Amino acid sequence: MGMAALEPLGGGLFLCDGPVVRDMGMHFETRMSVVKLGDGSVWIASPVPVPFATLRDIAALGPIRYLLSPTPRHFWRLSWWHLLFPEAELWSSPITPITLKKGDLPLAGILDGTGQGRWAPDLEHVMLRGSRLLNEAVFFHRASGTVLIEDVIQIHQPQQGRPLRNALIALGGVGAPWGGTARDIRLSFRDKAAARDSVEQILAWDFDKVVVAHGPVTKHGARETIERAFFWLRD
Repeated sequence: MGMAALEPLGGGLFLCDGPVVRDMGMHFETRMSVVKLGDGSVWIASPVPVPFATLRDIAALGPIRYLLSPTPRHFWRLSWWHLLFPEAELWSSPITPITLKKGDLPLAGILDGTGQGRWAPDLEHVMLRGSRLLNEAVFFHRASGTVLIEDVIQIHQPQQGRPLRNALIALGGVGAPWGGTARDIRLSFRDKAAARDSVEQILAWDFDKVVVAHGPVTKHGARETIERAFFWLRD
């Protein structure tokens, strides 16, 4: 998938890749999820910079009503889109010490795992609990049978000529083809029982695709991808 192209995944779900960013010394691909809701409005998670032509395509889907940061490290991305679409509601995962902010924003609410927001008929979400730092919202788009997960599962491809990067990815447990939950993220989960309960709720959904923010889309073996990623929660 090329950067900034709006790619349909079915049922009103679209993906769009953004630029590579640097965070905590590592380079990360970026991606946003765009959903045309049943009421005709548009819901966007982790918005990324896009060229005007792509912005026009997104705006053509319907009025942009919701802009969300489901994970602490993507909060800063809301700022630019808030300037473009000031009428859109801003929603965030719980603010933690690792929330990446660029100033304060007028939030409509904090995601908490309830059926909040008028997106509830189209999207469910579960809070991945158990960590004080990374309390991420994981979404399920019913119409396409897709789980949307941002940071807690990553799948990084090895790159030629980047031995140190490739070694860090392998050590972190987030290398292709399966990826996983990075070791530093695992360590932040002190309440593993709460995390296990969250993962059980995710696995109860009827899904066959997984979209991660950092890595390829999983269209086959999606359930196994999630089960493998959370092996560290087993008793």
